[in-house]
Amino acid sequence: MLQGVALDFDGTIGRTMERQHSWFQYWAEQNNSSFDMSFEDFVPWYNELLTQPGGVQNVYDESGLPCDMNDRGHPVWPAYETFKTENPASFYPGMRKAIVDIAEAGRLTADPKRNRRLRMAINTSNTWRSIYPELAQEDVVGYFDSFVTHEVLEQYHGAEQPATLHKPSKVSLALILGLIDSEGAHTMHVGDTLNDLAASQKVVWLNPAHPETLITVGCAWGYEGRESLEKGLKGEAGTAHFNHIIDKPEELFPVVQQYLHE
Repeated sequence: MLQGVALDFDGTIGRTMERQHSWFQYWAEQNNSSFDMSFEDFVPWYNELLTQPGGVQNVYDESGLPCDMNDRGHPVWPAYETFKTENPASFYPGMRKAIVDIAEAGRLTADPKRNRRLRMAINTSNTWRSIYPELAQEDVVGYFDSFVTHEVLEQYHGAEQPATLHKPSKVSLALILGLIDSEGAHTMHVGDTLNDLAASQKVVWLNPAHPETLITVGCAWGYEGRESLEKGLKGEAGTAHFNHIIDKPEELFPVVQQYLHE
């Protein structure tokens, strides 16, 4: 039976792509520049740059905007955190209901003999400061048991290792498995990118000799879209694919139900 559900935030729960577009417009203005790209053109352009070495740094470089992703003292960071706090991302339609339905179903299927119920967590490289207003705005904070955010990864890894603070991070999922006391084979990871899929493969939690692979759900409404998610990830052992790909939040709870009753 399913023991836990871990959800990505950006592009899965929150409509952060729209906010990213607004952020680059804002940051350009703050630097006496302009960012005139329409949202329709921004999405494929942004996603293409993310797939290249350098990731988000490429977006700033191509835009001619100041940023150093490896320097937490760069002025872009406090400006970005303030911008996100002042501009909470709304949830995708149907996502709040999906979260509530999963939590309530988890309580109904709880096993009193084992003192066990389905537990939920959020796995994000974002900061708690930036996601809390959005979760509070939708009144869903109490439905989650644990949160692994940038601050948690920073404390775990150390701020001097910035590369480890970004996904795909198997460490963040290993921490979640420990926090919600859930086995990888009985935990669902819900995300919107191939990086989320990569992070779910062979996670070292309790026994390094036996890494655990999570159940994966790809959200086609997020950053990369169905076409990208369906390609999967090529590796030495073959191509890894999402166990499920869904096109709207309303489809998430029925997928979870399948595993609650196994």
